[in-house]
Amino acid sequence: MTDKDTILSKPLDQFALSDEFLEMVRINNFKNLGEIVTIPLEQLLKLPYFGYRVLTELITILNCYHIKSPLNEF
Repeated sequence: MTDKDTILSKPLDQFALSDEFLEMVRINNFKNLGEIVTIPLEQLLKLPYFGYRVLTELITILNCYHIKSPLNEF
């Protein structure tokens, strides 16, 4: 398992996340980053509590861990 795989499978409650991000995670039943990054941006933005602030936070996390995703392009 690579470092990227480890980060993507790490439980989200082990990250320092905003209350807004945690609420989005709870409402949408996400367990890890890997579940989130596999969803196209257009679908993510339609999910409850997934707005541009949460998107920005997600991109920041991905960039921090040097994880390449189509989301990094926004």
